[in-house]
Amino acid sequence: MRPSRSVLQTVLVVGLGMSLGLFAAAPAWTQTAASATRSIPAFPRPAGFPDPARRVIYAYADEAPPMMVRTGPNTLEPLYRRSGDGFTPVRAAGYRIAMTSCPSITTGGDFRTRMIDLAAAEWAYFGLPVLDMAVEPAAIVPRVPQPSGVVEIISPQRNASIGDRVLRQAPRLGLMEDDLAVEAAIAGYWAATGNEEAMRVQSIVNYGWHEAGWAMPWSAAFISWLACEAGLTTDQFRRSGGHIDYVRAAVRARDGQDPGHLFVAYDLKEATPEAGDLLCTARGESSFASIADIRSGNSPSTALHCDLVVKTDAKRNRLYAIGGNVNHSVTLSVIATDTKGRPLTDQDIIGAHRWFAVLKPRAGGKLAHDLDGTPTVQMLYRDYARYAAGRRAPPPVPVRARDVRAKTDAASP
Repeated sequence: MRPSRSVLQTVLVVGLGMSLGLFAAAPAWTQTAASATRSIPAFPRPAGFPDPARRVIYAYADEAPPMMVRTGPNTLEPLYRRSGDGFTPVRAAGYRIAMTSCPSITTGGDFRTRMIDLAAAEWAYFGLPVLDMAVEPAAIVPRVPQPSGVVEIISPQRNASIGDRVLRQAPRLGLMEDDLAVEAAIAGYWAATGNEEAMRVQSIVNYGWHEAGWAMPWSAAFISWLACEAGLTTDQFRRSGGHIDYVRAAVRARDGQDPGHLFVAYDLKEATPEAGDLLCTARGESSFASIADIRSGNSPSTALHCDLVVKTDAKRNRLYAIGGNVNHSVTLSVIATDTKGRPLTDQDIIGAHRWFAVLKPRAGGKLAHDLDGTPTVQMLYRDYARYAAGRRAPPPVPVRARDVRAKTDAASP
């Protein structure tokens, strides 16, 4: 399976082409991005989209809070250093919450569409990273996929097949959590949870080791930020630094015990993921395999990971989901599915995630579009089509009916 050309060709042609210097000059919309490090362009968010970094402030020097260390399950105490006249608190520069309102920018429309739009904007801001977890025949000596075709390292006759499996390939990497350009954005995701614990821990880590990356997994904070900026209250979505909190709430909603929570949990055998749903897998030492396990707490760990489904393609046996802290970035994952559109699990094929639950909105407006229709992807198509026309570079294909305006704009002087 290959990534969908309708969405990912722009990613691989535009993003990879710019980072490798394949074009004579980058279009202005990449040059004016917020930042670009390690030759990875970071694409600006569309106009009117929130910047998570505005949710935090960076306190340093005398404004930095005392470094607090945990001395018990619920006890924090300041750390001191000896000085000439006694002891003074050790101060660790770091982020603090500056804004708690949800959303930070008032919007209308269906919250599911808004979450997809927000996720796409953050994905582009991180440089459009992609993780391909589609199913392909595997061999003892890996075959190397290239735009021109698969490169065989040794003769196919000498390369024994080891059967179909999920191949986790990263056709494109983006900015990662240890890049200074996205540090404040990740802190902003954490701010949406209303808890500064991760920022406190990070200030201690950075005190001794700069550019260390985030010490605490931030994938649930990312989902919480999406819900916050989509306008969901804490009663409608349990924002948290741990996926388990809102997954439990979705299970309680399924059982009629939490009527205000807008997401309801289903086992994969009960429901097919659609754009706007949350797809969840067990992680680490967790052994969750059903929502019944969530009810009973039948697992040695509560570690989970959930991604937002942004597009489905049952005909090609795949779906697309965007998640935070995937490859240490905001990443678009291409996930293998069966013929009914349900993701393949580790019980189906080697290398797959342990997907077990899908969280569906209880009710809401009509989904306006999936990933292809987001302002971010439409901007990429439109601007690159205009740029390609001037450079005689190949335009993104296929051009859909709704992209006719892009063709017209590109042909205009």
